[in-house]
Amino acid sequence: MMETDEQTPNPFWTVANCFSLLRVVLTFPVLWMIWKGPEYRWILFAVVLVMIATDVLDGYLARRWGEITRWGKILDPVADKLAIDAIAVALVLFKGLPLWVAVVVVGRDVLIVLAGVLLMAREKVVVVSNIWGKLTTLVMSVLLLAYAMDAEPVKGPLLALAALLLLASSVSYGVYFLRLIRRT
Repeated sequence: MMETDEQTPNPFWTVANCFSLLRVVLTFPVLWMIWKGPEYRWILFAVVLVMIATDVLDGYLARRWGEITRWGKILDPVADKLAIDAIAVALVLFKGLPLWVAVVVVGRDVLIVLAGVLLMAREKVVVVSNIWGKLTTLVMSVLLLAYAMDAEPVKGPLLALAALLLLASSVSYGVYFLRLIRRT
């Protein structure tokens, strides 16, 4: 979950990093389609599936091709946070996603970013996603897609699962950050 900054190469333009950047770029048409309404439902569905695929592929390709970089360790989670947070806010405004979901997701992400910046400045450490963060991102993506698609039957169970994973990942990151801070 942690690696000292000096241990990792730092090229910016890798295939994996381009997939992370693509996720950020695709967030804008997704927001527009959510705003425009149901006539774009299936295009939105396809674009979100591409975004989910880029999230899976960026890490896989970076490991497979030996392209793990400091940039990638930052870009991937930032791309996830930007996309999920922006889409969550849009779904609160236009699709009835409960406000508490967006508040919890955005608040958690802000705290994770602030703690990551603190650790990078203080310890020269880049904190990468753990399994709880990855599962939360996946379930949040599916939950947000369910709200965007007005998929009523799955909203409730996905909302409960997302809440549980948000709690688990928040506790996991919180414990991890506290251990690192106390260690120094």
